[in-house]
Amino acid sequence: MAEFLLEIGCEEIPAGWLPGLTQQLRERFLEVAEREHLDPTAVASDSTPRRLVLRADVAARQADREEPVWGPAVEAAKDASGAWTKAAEGFARKCGVSPEALQQGVKDAARPGDQYLLYVRRTEGRSTREILPGVIAGVLRALAFPKRMSWDAWIEDGKGSFVFGRPIRWMVALMDGAVVPFAIHALAEGRRADPVVTSGDTTWGHRFLPREAAGRPIRVRSGADLREKLRAACVLLDPTEREKRILDGLASVAGPAPPDDHGLPVEWRDLVEYPTVVVGKIPAQLRSLPTEVLETVLVHHQKYVPLGEGRVVSRFAAVTNTDGSNADEIVRGMERVVVARLRDAAFFYQEDVKRPLADRVGDLAGVVFHKGLGTYKDKSDRMVRLVDAMGAEMGLLTKPEHEAAREAARLAKADLTTLMVREFPELQGVMGGIYLRAQGHPWPNVSVAVQWHYHPVSVEEGSPPARAVAGGDATVFGAVSVADKLDTLAGYFGLGLEPTGSSDPFGLRRAAQGVVRVLLDFWSADAAERRPNLVQLVGAAVEGYGDTIADSASAKLRLAAFLSDRLRYVLAARGYPGDEVEAVLGAREPEALQDPHEAWVRLRALHSVRSEARVDFEHLAVAFKRAKNILGSGAGASVDPALFQEAAEGELHAAVGRLEVRDGGYEARLRALAGLRAPVDRFFDDVLVMAEDPRLRANRLGLLSRTLSLFYRIADISKLGG
Repeated sequence: MAEFLLEIGCEEIPAGWLPGLTQQLRERFLEVAEREHLDPTAVASDSTPRRLVLRADVAARQADREEPVWGPAVEAAKDASGAWTKAAEGFARKCGVSPEALQQGVKDAARPGDQYLLYVRRTEGRSTREILPGVIAGVLRALAFPKRMSWDAWIEDGKGSFVFGRPIRWMVALMDGAVVPFAIHALAEGRRADPVVTSGDTTWGHRFLPREAAGRPIRVRSGADLREKLRAACVLLDPTEREKRILDGLASVAGPAPPDDHGLPVEWRDLVEYPTVVVGKIPAQLRSLPTEVLETVLVHHQKYVPLGEGRVVSRFAAVTNTDGSNADEIVRGMERVVVARLRDAAFFYQEDVKRPLADRVGDLAGVVFHKGLGTYKDKSDRMVRLVDAMGAEMGLLTKPEHEAAREAARLAKADLTTLMVREFPELQGVMGGIYLRAQGHPWPNVSVAVQWHYHPVSVEEGSPPARAVAGGDATVFGAVSVADKLDTLAGYFGLGLEPTGSSDPFGLRRAAQGVVRVLLDFWSADAAERRPNLVQLVGAAVEGYGDTIADSASAKLRLAAFLSDRLRYVLAARGYPGDEVEAVLGAREPEALQDPHEAWVRLRALHSVRSEARVDFEHLAVAFKRAKNILGSGAGASVDPALFQEAAEGELHAAVGRLEVRDGGYEARLRALAGLRAPVDRFFDDVLVMAEDPRLRANRLGLLSRTLSLFYRIADISKLGG
């Protein structure tokens, strides 16, 4: 085996592209190299913002190959006189031999009697060094970028003009230390011009480090040599090594308590080639700003990690592409930018709190929600009416909860008119909650609901606002969050703007998943309380638009189907097998959208009990598929034990009777239902359901229907694999 090394040196590649490109480089090389019979092994890829690197072991030479080429059937190869037919002669001519040189063989092992003409094409293996230039061209062409740019380049591979994610500046291509020739030419007036990049054994290190040797060419012989010489030139080729250096740097400056790094180290590692963590300070007079404002400026705008003690942010950590020798000067520049942003934020905050948030509700009439759906004042009014429907009409809220949710719905969008949110749109809702607390609003659950009503935005069970809302706050938050999202969904569906394929410009899938998750995780209710009926809520949301929605009936049906699909997605995303999700959502009573939380409870019970008695459920699934097919021809209305003729009928009837009156939770009932396997199996073995006597047939169908109904209250187990 020979070592192949490829380094593609580019202008800076965006950090968000690098993980995917690194993986693509490996996968595309494997595909092309295997197609060329190079037997690649130990294929690995690395990257920095300025380079993509691949190393692999490949065969030094292709193996000689024999490939069968099949021709026409033997019976069609000669005519009645024994002369070769035109089909045989044409096949021989195509293969470059005479018909007499052709062989005969069995093309299909399943039909050994059928003989076909056969030519064995022998291909002599070529040197890998000859093949690699084509492999390099194939890999470069196959890399997919979020955006490509034309840089007037040309590759001599028969495809001409060559676009790439960023201009290529150098290329290392070596096989066992020897250069593999490859060139990228300039494109001038649509034609190939002089080479602009030629492969070699020379790479380049960090742009500015080490200070005494920056900008000098570096000759390399192998993958290991490249890695070590780049490290000496202040380039860490392995992304995991850069990330470890970042985490170690953060740990050294954060103190005893590890900071919330907001996932920035993963992004930082793809921004720099030689990461060094530095620390800046926030002036004392600016530390009193709300933590959410500080974190927005630092994390979202500057990509810095906030540091401090408790909730007080007093410092920040940043990454630089240096060795730290001029860290003080760099940090002073960072601090000037941060302080300027925070002074703006402090001014906005001081001005905003002078005016009560409630006084801003009227200003929403000047903020457009959607040109076909009115203003945010219209949306606020619809949210209030939807909360009223939850409380007064559906009885889902106690009187205090209804009053708090109504107030929160009225105020939820008011912060859109504040200076802070105009400058920092990421703080929508958050600033509303902060201003309500700062202005002394008497109901704490209102400020909580306003602050979090845009959430949840992810489907994971423990994601925000899981730890931020609890108890009565959760129900008030849930009502406002659902009202906001359902109003948005109803409006866009009413205009016919629902998602199609991968296109979802208004984030409606996320909104629908947010509704589902609120009903699964945040709407607190015990067994005696009513939980939201999502079908009714959809109806109320659509009707809230009045004549704005021309075909409200169609909008309700389409939105309900969309929410059902999102419920299916959320449950599957939580790790439940697809057949179990389908079994629960396919149960006839209760219908899943009428009580999504109840569907989730049933799914958890089914998953738990099925894992304990998988074999029993496999047998029951098969039996109930059969039962559903039989019942498709008509189900009996009642069961008369006097008509039983087989012992298996009485045994199944008795088992069903015992289970129909059984109490307990879903898990206990499912464990008991798993015991039906034996009587169900005997019933199908011993009983002819579709008897000629119509009375017997109806009676047996009725028994099957009663048996199925026991499971339909929890899940349609005929949908389980079995």
